[in-house]
Amino acid sequence: MIKKNKKIIGYGATAKSCTVLNYCNINYKKINYFYDTTSFKIGNYLPGSKIPIKRYQKLDNKKIDYVFLGAWNFKDEIFKKEKEFIKNGGKFFTHVPFPHII
Repeated sequence: MIKKNKKIIGYGATAKSCTVLNYCNINYKKINYFYDTTSFKIGNYLPGSKIPIKRYQKLDNKKIDYVFLGAWNFKDEIFKKEKEFIKNGGKFFTHVPFPHII
């Protein structure tokens, strides 16, 4: 689905996304880091996958190719917040209800 040599990050370091990543054997080698706004998660790692969790910053098309939507239940709110990223060609992907790029 995703071409090689692309920068992929995650958005929303949720327990449910952690479960999916571990089940699919996706780790820090495939997803560079996750952005999250929860203070106690920042500076830690997703269990199992060891993907670092960083403080949220506005998404930048020049630095990021794809974003895994970890908090898919907040998709509408996230897309409103990241409308400039999307407008400039930014791509999100999710596995809900099936794997696809948004």
